[in-house]
Formats: sequence, C-alpha cells, structure tokens
Amino acid sequence: MVLCFIALPVFLILGIFSVKYRILARDALDCLGRTITFRKCKSGLDDRIKSHVTGKVIKKNHKLGLFIYKNFQLFSIIFIIILIISLVFSITGYANYLKYGNCNGPEDDGSFCVYEEILGGDTCDHPEECTNDACNCESGSNCICDSGTCKN
Repeated sequence: MVLCFIALPVFLILGIFSVKYRILARDALDCLGRTITFRKCKSGLDDRIKSHVTGKVIKKNHKLGLFIYKNFQLFSIIFIIILIISLVFSITGYANYLKYGNCNGPEDDGSFCVYEEILGGDTCDHPEECTNDACNCESGSNCICDSGTCKN
C-alpha cells in the first residue's frame, strides 16, 4: 500500500525518540519492500494505520469516517503526491536561497523567504559599511543593506 511510503520516514524520525516507533518503522520498511515487489504487506501495518485513522474520524462523524475508510487508498495516494510536491518546492527554494540569496530565484520581488528567517542573512550594523566584502557579495553586483541585512 502507498501508505508505507508515508509511514516509513515518519516512523524513522519518531523512532529516534521511542522504541514503539522503531518497531513501526521496521514494519513500514518491510511493508515498503513488499509493496515495491508487488506483494501484500504481511505486517498488517496498513490495516492498523487505516483503522486507527478512520476510528478517530468515525467517532466525530460516522458518514465521513466510512467515506475515508472506503477511499483510504485514494487518500494515501493524494498525500504521497502532496509530499513529493512539497519536497520539490522546498528543495527548489533552498537551492535558490543558496544560489541567489532568496527563495524565488533571479526574478525575486522581495517577498518573504522562510530560509532567510531560519538561516539568517549576513548582517551589517552600519549601512555605510555595507560593501561587497562585508556582505560577501560577488564583485560587480550591487550590495544593499536593508534593515541591517545585506542583500544582493
């Protein structure tokens, strides 16, 4: 089942902190291996996760819970697609940040970039000291000091 693709990285990370999740990570790895070779999972991990998720929903809304239970494979595929798309955008944004200093590439309009907030930019306390050398700007490019942050 496609669910193993989602479960494995999640349980691997959670397995760092808890033995319970290491066992589930091992089950997810086994399930993933069997899914790749077009065999059914023996661990029953997919059924356990499906029952756990739909059990919580069915307590709140019976019809919605039944709908999710019947279409769980479709929801799993949708979440895999969303996971892959978000990874592609995250990696692209990070690569743009490393190369251009922003998330949007060379045609940046000055919009918010999460990597700038997380990793921080080169800062300069005095705008008059904002030079190519102080900001690590490439030679020939304009170096702008905006609110104490050097920008290319």
